[in-house]
Amino acid sequence: MRDFAAYLRARALTWVVLAVVLLVAGTITYLEDLPPIALLDGCVIGAACIIPILGVDAWRWCGHYRELRMAPEAEELPRLPDSGDAIEALYQQLLAAQNHARVQTQVQAQEQARNLSDNFALWSHQMKTPLAALDLLLQVPPVDAAAARGEVRKVNRYVQMMLTYIKMNDVNRDLVLEPTPLTPLVQHTVRELADLFIGKNLAVRVDPLPTIVTDSQWFGFIMEQVLTNAAKYTEHGHVHVYAKGPALVVADTGIGIAATDLPRLFEPGYSGYNGRMNQKASGLGLAMSQTIAQKLGLKLSVESKVGVGTKVYIHLAQTEWRTE
Repeated sequence: MRDFAAYLRARALTWVVLAVVLLVAGTITYLEDLPPIALLDGCVIGAACIIPILGVDAWRWCGHYRELRMAPEAEELPRLPDSGDAIEALYQQLLAAQNHARVQTQVQAQEQARNLSDNFALWSHQMKTPLAALDLLLQVPPVDAAAARGEVRKVNRYVQMMLTYIKMNDVNRDLVLEPTPLTPLVQHTVRELADLFIGKNLAVRVDPLPTIVTDSQWFGFIMEQVLTNAAKYTEHGHVHVYAKGPALVVADTGIGIAATDLPRLFEPGYSGYNGRMNQKASGLGLAMSQTIAQKLGLKLSVESKVGVGTKVYIHLAQTEWRTE
């Protein structure tokens, strides 16, 4: 009964039209002084034609209404009843498109949550080394303040990396594009990582670099990760930062990267042979850097030879630049 009441409300315009037709027929009968039996015959004949049509329409409409009302409230959109007209078909297409977009958004959110959980586990494992070293330094008097500060700086870098990872999915909200001289930016990053280079007695050379339009904060993160890797895997020699064509190059004289590892360097969590031997690599830095670079319109690539060194290329969007 509730379904039929809903049908009556849905077809309100139909009842209004029928009432108007009946009123008009009655008016004509009165004005033309026709016998009332003529109006009655017309109503009977009309009802005989209209009632079966309305009965079929009510049966179909109530069936569709019942299916939709009893459809389970599931994550997936249930199979909709066959559309009765073109407008209903368009509504169903719109619902299907919206549902597909919603499902895709949910899948992306679940993937991001899973990646965050996995990467947080890697990051927390990486944090254990400097924390354990710091704890050991504090237990053995006299405390080596310089070494303790070095471990604190490592912890700070790891914390900043994780905070950057959390913000990375919404880079556009925190993006400020402006002309950025790369020479002072790279020199500042080198100073921030001075303890890594001084600890291994590595020379760092920064040639004049271009001024480009980018976000200094996010570009600085990329440089920090690339230079950190250069210091981490270089035991002697130097690190050289220079411009080559439409690219910025960070070259080191480190242990190099195996050819089998190169295709997977930018995969999240992949540390390669060097990372497994080092036991301190999370495999997050380069993956995050590549993602951020793409959001900035840049691209990273790597050339390396075992025992010779590694060159990391940051391909810039501009083909011409003004050197300082």
